[in-house]
Amino acid sequence: MNDFRFAPDAQRARLIDHRMRTLLGESLEHIADQIRGQISFNEEQLQNIATRLKQGEKYPPSTFAIYTELVKILLAGNFAEAEGLLAELLQEKPVTNTPQIAPLDSPLLARQAERMKQLMGSDPDTEFPITAPSQQVTETFTSRLGETMKLMESTIPELAGEINALISQIIMVVPDSESDYRFDGGSSYMMWGGLFLNALAHENEIALLEVLAHESAHMLLFGFCRDEMLVSNSDDELFPSPLRFDPRPMDGIYHATWVSARMHWAMSQLINSGQLTQPQLELATSHMQADKVNFENGYGVVKQHAKLTPTGRAVMQPARDYMDSVPN
Repeated sequence: MNDFRFAPDAQRARLIDHRMRTLLGESLEHIADQIRGQISFNEEQLQNIATRLKQGEKYPPSTFAIYTELVKILLAGNFAEAEGLLAELLQEKPVTNTPQIAPLDSPLLARQAERMKQLMGSDPDTEFPITAPSQQVTETFTSRLGETMKLMESTIPELAGEINALISQIIMVVPDSESDYRFDGGSSYMMWGGLFLNALAHENEIALLEVLAHESAHMLLFGFCRDEMLVSNSDDELFPSPLRFDPRPMDGIYHATWVSARMHWAMSQLINSGQLTQPQLELATSHMQADKVNFENGYGVVKQHAKLTPTGRAVMQPARDYMDSVPN
């Protein structure tokens, strides 16, 4: 039976992560069976990666990104390009000491940065307007991230455990200087385990902790809906979103709504920890109040327009119950 409890749970997160990696391993085995004799590839090496994935080894988000492109290319019948992608896939190695933290231009990402950047955007034909941070920005943000994780581990250990289980790589980026697009952070089911963060935003530990709660919650939802989507609305149907100025598909609004409840929970746990300074307490309270407004706005749209699947109903109800339990 699926476990859709609202509060973070590190053990559940580890099981979800293992399941996602197992599914990728099984899919690679299926691909090998289908292309055998049609495309040249090292079958022993591919089977080794598939086996290690099924054992739960933490291959990086780029492994999932290559797989995403490989499937698209195979479905298009472009076997020559697929052979090159398979060769890239066989070069992938598991990540150690997770979550690994690196700027977009890190040698760790050199071969895959452009592909991953492309997958972060909603339009595959348009370059997503993010780039690598400077060395100074990288160093400052890395230090702040370390302090934020220490704060989280001491105040909300269950959330820290969930994040450590779900996130294998944190990729630091900054917005392109020529773009007006605002980017705080993001993740994608096509790059499981990867979290992109704007290293120029989140200028204090409270804001950074909240965005970590935000983005890891998206990752958890990706894991929750591995067998069934959350909503059955078409992506062509657009509705007002609580967190965006532009209309969004219902799946995005559902995500934003549930995630707002998780952010509220995180701020509430911080406030109740007794470990915040007065300025931090005031900031966390302000964030928490905004999260409640965003949840209620989003929930109203979901309630009125969403075509919820059984999974979608089962996931949203505990979030609704939590928000109903908090004081007005």
